[in-house]
This record gives sequence, structure tokens and C-alpha cells, in this order.
Amino acid sequence: MAASLTRLIRTLPVPLFGSLNTAAAFTIAKSKALPRMAGWAVPLAIGGLWFVWPAVDDGWKIEMGFKSDPEAAAAAAAAAQDSASASKESKITLSEEAMTKVENAYKASEHTDTDDDKLLSVAVQTGDYTALEEKWEAFNEKAIRPGEDDDEEEDEDDDDDDEEDEEEEDEEED
Repeated sequence: MAASLTRLIRTLPVPLFGSLNTAAAFTIAKSKALPRMAGWAVPLAIGGLWFVWPAVDDGWKIEMGFKSDPEAAAAAAAAAQDSASASKESKITLSEEAMTKVENAYKASEHTDTDDDKLLSVAVQTGDYTALEEKWEAFNEKAIRPGEDDDEEEDEDDDDDDEEDEEEEDEEED
């Protein structure tokens, strides 16, 4: 009886393989190559999840904790709004001075032309910038510090140092 049962199981029809015996032999032969393919397990799992994840039910994602519950978030927002509306009942009153400052806060202060602005507008209209050039030159003179970045003096100092070094070498040779 046991032999006939195993023979019956081995001869069960399996699509693509013909029988269960052939499918089992094929599976055993291919499973010997699994260690070589183990490196592909993680990339295949990621690819499969990337393909399958959009089809997974949102209820299951919420139940497993992968996604936040929008109903709970809406309830929390409603509770926060209720508490905010309760706190709004106590209004703040401002003094008249504060109210006028708040009402005029967006208004820009009026611009008054300075002497430089007037000088520039006259120069632009006439096309004569000599007055501005004089101001620029005066600023440039104030900005320059005499003696700073003076390359000629530095070169002279280097030449003097070289001459002193040569004289010391000559004295040491004698």
C-alpha cells in the first residue's frame, strides 16, 4: 500500500513538468546552485517590494505601522482646533497707540532726497559726472593708506638685505 501511495504521488500531474517526480528532480538539481545566487536575494527582494508595495492595502500598512492613520490625524487636528478656539475666547485688547502702529506698520516711510541723491540726479540729467568724480577721488585718497602695499620700498629692503648677506660672506671668507 505504501509503495502504491508513493507511486501515485510521484505520478501526480504537474504543469510544465509532467509529473511530480520530474518537478522534484528539477527542483533538487536547481537548489544546488542556490549558494551562488545568494548575493541576489537582497536586490531581488527590494525590486519585488518596489513592484508590489503600491498594490498592498493601506489598511494593512496602517495596521502594521508602516503608514500613519489619516483618521487619527484628522481627530488630533480637530481636537487641536477645539482647544485653539477655546483659547481664542480670551481676546487681547491693545491701546490706541499700539493699534495705530499696527495699522501703519505696512506703510513705508517717505523717502527724502539727500544731497548725494540730488547731485546724482543732476549728473544723470546733464550727463556731467565731474562732481561725482571729485567725490570718488576724495574717497579714494581717504581709503589709501600711504606706505601700505608699497612694493618699491619692499624691493629696496630686499636688495639691501642681499647686499648685507654678500658682505658678511666676504668677511667670513677672509
